[in-house]
Amino acid sequence: MVIGITLGLQSEHESVWVNGIKLNAIFLAKCLKKIGKHEVIILDTSDKVKDLTKVNWDPIEFPVKRYWDVWKDVDILITLGTSFPKENMDQFKASGKNKRVIKYMCGNNYVIDMERAIFTEGKDMVATWDLGADEVWYVPQQGYQNHYYYKTIFRCNAIPVPFVWDPMFLDLDYKVRQNLSKNLPNYIPRPAEEKRISVFEPNLNTVKYSMIPIMIAEESYRAGAKFDNIQIASGEKLLKNGYYKTMIKQLDIVSEAKPPKIKFTPRYPVCHYLAEATDIVISHQWENPLNYAYLDVLYYNFPLIHNADMIQDAGYYYPDFNIEVGSNLLNWVLRHHDENLEEYNRKNQEIIKRYTVENDKLVETYDKLIKNLYKKNRKLDWKYDWKTNISE
Repeated sequence: MVIGITLGLQSEHESVWVNGIKLNAIFLAKCLKKIGKHEVIILDTSDKVKDLTKVNWDPIEFPVKRYWDVWKDVDILITLGTSFPKENMDQFKASGKNKRVIKYMCGNNYVIDMERAIFTEGKDMVATWDLGADEVWYVPQQGYQNHYYYKTIFRCNAIPVPFVWDPMFLDLDYKVRQNLSKNLPNYIPRPAEEKRISVFEPNLNTVKYSMIPIMIAEESYRAGAKFDNIQIASGEKLLKNGYYKTMIKQLDIVSEAKPPKIKFTPRYPVCHYLAEATDIVISHQWENPLNYAYLDVLYYNFPLIHNADMIQDAGYYYPDFNIEVGSNLLNWVLRHHDENLEEYNRKNQEIIKRYTVENDKLVETYDKLIKNLYKKNRKLDWKYDWKTNISE
């Protein structure tokens, strides 16, 4: 069968690090290709890029075609990076009796919709619930808030699917840096007082916001911990908020440290920070307990202090909003992490394989999901196991 995954390309050679959608589409395509039975293509729905070979991935391995040129040849349409009105869904399904449509959800739509409805940013926006899908597939970290929300909105079954990640773009970036003689994202042990902390939360909404990691560093500093600084990626925009600035100014890492220990920077790819300015990463999320950034950090063997319970067996895990436990972990990492590098790296490298196509059961699960689409009595109740990254 021909499987098409939608994206809306915005410009030639657009960075894959702009957001997680492009990465998600390519990683999913790699997994579906691994099944070995299907032709998998990326479908551009924007028509903004005239030469579709000018993308930042291998267009031979992951070919890109214009949706309106090939949609009739596609058997399974996975709407991932763009949405369609119902009439387009109906048009697609009417073009053949075996056509299927999957709505693949990657973000925390309940929270995003809630914020758009409550705050003024959404006052001129239109809700587009592209109805007509046969099933909703969602990345498992969105299940707690969105499973039933998706079923109600899209009027079909919603299934948690295995989370798919791959180091392919990290490896490419590493080779480019080598060729340009740039700093490489290799973890290098150094004294605690020289260690630099980074926080990668995008600060776009309440789901992934940097305040808890800042508080963890603040608690450690108050207890006498020594570190060089803490950098808040995607943080410059926060300083435009007067209330936020009055909060930050009351922290010892700002008011007592000379110079202040905290820095706010623009958004850069994770690999940039790991190569240029990071020794420890602290993360916090609210009901979004899987993220590419966690796996990127672990792949490069950096210490990750996090509260993501779906990967609690990797890195250094603290529960929920527990700043005290997070601070204790930071203190331990500052003093002792470099004594345990080999075991830390071995454990994490094994764990992150469960999110890649090296995990045969992950690929088998997607094969089963596709076959399930065509069964007369479809299986509807799929359960996700975070320990294996498998839905059954």
